[in-house]
This record gives sequence, structure tokens and C-alpha cells, in this order.
Amino acid sequence: MKKSVIKNEQGSATIEFLSMVPLVLLVMLLFWQFLVAGYAVIITQSAANEAAKVYSAADVNSSPASAKAAAEEAARKVINHSGKNLEFENLSTNLTGRDFTMTVKVNMNLLFIPKDIVGTLSQVTFSKSINGRVMD
Repeated sequence: MKKSVIKNEQGSATIEFLSMVPLVLLVMLLFWQFLVAGYAVIITQSAANEAAKVYSAADVNSSPASAKAAAEEAARKVINHSGKNLEFENLSTNLTGRDFTMTVKVNMNLLFIPKDIVGTLSQVTFSKSINGRVMD
């Protein structure tokens, strides 16, 4: 009797399918998170480009604080229009003569890892930099 039950393969395809569903879903969620992370990197670089464009056209010599504020506003605008998973943290500038380096720092929220489960690991912080020259 036991041998006939062990050799009976009826329903084994269903069990195999059900055991693979969580793995397939996990792989799909990870793939989606990588796509969202790639999008976040592209948006952050776009924000750095926009901030550098505004900063290079501003009158940095007479009012460097207002030039940086305008650049920060431009970067913040690009980041805020990208969706809820990306948060603007800060913008830093380093001006040497007419050349400058602008760095935009953002926090990316991980979509499928809830904050209440992992605590503070639900955000990834990264930055993108761009070099430019102030126009006269």
C-alpha cells in the first residue's frame, strides 16, 4: 500500500508549481527594484545637469548664494517630479575660478522592503556630480 502511494505522481505538478511561485515573484520584484534604481540614477544625473545649467548662467560673481539657491531649486524641481521613491537631500558646489563641480545627493526609497520590517535600511543614499564652467 505504501509503495503505491509513493509511486503515485498525481498532483506533483501542482506542488512543484506552487513551490516555484514565491521564487519567481521574488526574482520579479528584485528585477523591478533594479529598474527603479536605474531610473533614479538617470533622474539624479538629470537634476545635476539642470542645476549646473542654472548655476553656470547665473551671476555667480555678484551673488553666489542666490546662484546656488537657484541651482538647488532647479535640482529639487527635477527630483520632485520623478515620483515618491526619490527624495532630494542636498546640493553642494565647489567653485574654483570659473570652473565648478556640482553634486546632487538623493535618497532612494526601496519599494519592496517596508521600513517597519528593516528599520533604517529602506533608503539608499547616492549622489551624482557634474563639472562645468561659469559663463561671463
